Order: sequence, then C-alpha cells, then structure tokens
Amino acid sequence: MRRRSTILSLPSLVIFSVLLTALGLTIWRGGGLAFSPGDLSGKNHPDIVLAGYSSHAEFEEQCSLCHQPLFSLQADLCVDCHSGVEDQITMKNSLHGNLENVMQCAECHSDHQGREFDLRLGNLGDFDHSMIAFSLIWHQVDYSLAPIECLDCHVTDDHFSVSAISCATCHANHDGDFMLAHVKDFGDGCMSCHDGLDSMARFDHANSDFHLLGMHQEISCVECHVEGQFEEMQSDCVSCHAEPAGHSGFFGTDCAACHDANAWKPAILEGGSFDHNTGTRFSLVLHTQDYAGASMSCQSCHPGGVDEFTPETCFQCHALEDQDFMIQHQADLGGQCLECHDGVDRMRNFDHQDYFPLKGGHAVLECQSCHVNQVYQGTPGECKDCHLEPEIHAGFFGLTCEYCHESNSWYPGQLQKHSFPIDHGDQGESDCQTCHAAAYSEYSCYTCHEHTAEEVLEKHDDLNLPAGQLAACTDCHMDGLVHELNEKDD
Repeated sequence: MRRRSTILSLPSLVIFSVLLTALGLTIWRGGGLAFSPGDLSGKNHPDIVLAGYSSHAEFEEQCSLCHQPLFSLQADLCVDCHSGVEDQITMKNSLHGNLENVMQCAECHSDHQGREFDLRLGNLGDFDHSMIAFSLIWHQVDYSLAPIECLDCHVTDDHFSVSAISCATCHANHDGDFMLAHVKDFGDGCMSCHDGLDSMARFDHANSDFHLLGMHQEISCVECHVEGQFEEMQSDCVSCHAEPAGHSGFFGTDCAACHDANAWKPAILEGGSFDHNTGTRFSLVLHTQDYAGASMSCQSCHPGGVDEFTPETCFQCHALEDQDFMIQHQADLGGQCLECHDGVDRMRNFDHQDYFPLKGGHAVLECQSCHVNQVYQGTPGECKDCHLEPEIHAGFFGLTCEYCHESNSWYPGQLQKHSFPIDHGDQGESDCQTCHAAAYSEYSCYTCHEHTAEEVLEKHDDLNLPAGQLAACTDCHMDGLVHELNEKDD
C-alpha cells in the first residue's frame, strides 16, 4: 500500500504563504490592534497633555508606543511620556519615589479595561498608604465615627494630592476656634508637621537641635516659626534678633559671648554681668543719639576699643554743637568730664545750696578757689579744711569756727553763745584767757577767786554736793553772783 505524503503540494504552499503574508501585513498596518484585549482608557484630565495626547485612547492604534517586545521595557516607554513620574523616581520623593517595585507600572495602572476606566484609581484598593508620608492610622473614622473614604480627603481633580481645605474643613467641624488660630499661627501646610501618626503630640524641643532655655521658653511658637516654617530653621541669634544699633559692627555677631537666653541684659563682660547704666559711672540714657539724630554706637565714645576711653572724645562731640562753650567750659572747669557728669545730666539741676551754701564771702569766690585743679568730688566742707587757724587763738578756741565767725567776714569775731556775764566783777569785759586759761572749752574761777578745795568744801557742806561738782561753779552761779547758802534740809 502506498503511504500518503504529508508534504503540502506546491500550490498549497503558495496559498499558505500568501495568507501568512497578508496576515502579517494586516497586523503591521493595524499596529498589533488585532491582538488588543480591550479598549484603552479615554479618561483625560484638563490641561494635562503628554507627548501630544490627552488620553491613552487617542493612540490606541499605535501599540508600539507602549509595547516593543525584545526592544524596550514597557516601564521605560511609560516614563518616556510621564516625565514627572520619572523625576519622582530619580529624586526619590513623592509617591513614586517611595515605591519598591516602581517599574512595574501595570501592577497599579493596567489598561484595556474600557473607555471609562481611570488608570489612576483602578488599583487603589490594594494601595499601601504607609508608603507615603502620611499614615491613615488615626484617619480610619471621622469625628462622628463614620468611615473615612479616599475621596473625603482627596477631593482635588487628580484625586491624589490633598488640599489643606480638606484637613481644615474636617477638623474645623470639631473645633472651629482652634483651627482658625492654628491656621493663622502656622499656615495651611498641614503635611509640614503632621504625618498621621500624631508625632507632634510627642514633640519635645529639647530633643531638637535648638533647646529652649531662659526667655525662649516663654515665647509662642509662631514668634520663631513665622508662617508655619519649621524646616531648615536657623539657630544663630542674628537670624531672629537684629543687631542693636548701639554696638552694630563693633562686637561681631557671636551674641553668646556676652548674652545668654535668660535675658538680653545684663550682658556678660569678662566673666561678669555688665550694664553700662549701673556697671560704670556713666549712664547711656541721654547718649542714644548724637546732635544730628543718628544712633550712637559703642564706637562713638570708644573708637579705640571697648576698654579705651578719653574725655577728649566728649569734647570733640559736644564742640560740634557749641565749640565756644566747650572751650570756655574746659578752661573754667577742666577736661575731666566724668568728675561732674554721669550721663543723666545731674549737673543741669545742680544747686550748690544742697551741698555747701555759698553765703557772704563764699558767694563771690571763683570755683577754682575751693576746687583746686578742678577737683570736685570729695571737696571738704569744714572751715578748717580751707582756712588756717589764726595764730591769735591757735589751739585755744578749737576748730568749730562757726561758734564765733560767719561767712560774711572773718572779722569781727563774735561769740554766738555765752551765758556767763563777761563783765563779771564790774571791771569791764574780761579777756577770754582770764577764765579759760588752758582752752576755750574749759574754765576755772580759781584764777581770781583764791579758793582752796577744803575751803570750798566747808562753805558748801550744807548743800551736800558731790565732790566732782564743786568745780562746776556756773551750774549754780550762772549770773556770777554770790548767794546765801540755804540751811540743809532735815
């Protein structure tokens, strides 16, 4: 028996080749459309055009834009159009920058599921929200305990970004006053601080790079975190505090060298607290501006450095206002300004009467007569400090000059108080030395009255006087007369 041959005849081969060629041409001309598993998505989003297309449906017949087997990975073709996604992957930020298998695009964005299918929402049920910067642990239900759906927060047109309005609206329904103040203080960039894990509830500034000490503990957050800025905050003083005009450009910007967070004043200088108004003899109360109205700085008075000062600096500044006055002022009172001036202008209301009344002969003297070499502080106020004791009563009347003299003139001297009659004995006024032989502060009647102690004691025996009182004659004889002794009382 003859076996039938399985080899096609020549005519059959020709027909098969023609059919195969026709099929290949059809597939080629259709761009592989014949193998399409379904229609591409026609969803588009306003103002979004990639590579000239608004939706996948517009290039449905050009399969090679997404499929080039053996020539290119499909994900590479995706990012050729979706360059924004490629930037996220490269920069490792936003959603796509945090995905592990980010190049498996079709796992989340499958197509060929009809014109109404939205590639971005099709796989949200399997999306792990923890892969992005906001966890849903505290956002399972709202304040009324109703489940929170994706679109409750993602109300924007692209359904992916979150508007701060969504956060504010929900939380304001719970506590409107708080949210108004919160947005006013920190702005509406909620994601800058909140990650859904309530991390800020456990925030401790002491664990940050900037510890809150002293006065920094008493200020509100918004005084430093203006407009809700928290990232990349500067911690050096000059970032928040303007350098005072008083020492601008003189001490540098290392504020901590003299100041601490407890208080700006007093400053610390050479290890101790320093306040110019109390730490020196000169207050700066009236030296904040010069005559032109410009702010005075430390250099204005200390041009050579903080440790250097000369009164010539005072003269140069004040002479610009009235040179003739300053020249005469220095000629009269000298150039040691700080001897009289303390910065609070106390000399403007100076009244010599409050210190040493200028009367009589003192009123016509020049200042230099008492203030030799322009020395003012510590000038003595007693007569003996300026006037030598006259030889005529040297060592006799003592140094309490005002008992006999006044400032109108030295002569004539007049005893201001003398209860005992000076013309005692009807012989005219006696010389002082008659009774005050040794000193003006002592007297004795025995110079004229030749008494003996026994005689005096005998004559005064009936009065029973103490022995020490017998010499104090004027205690009983204030008028200088002799009185009959009374008999001793029984």
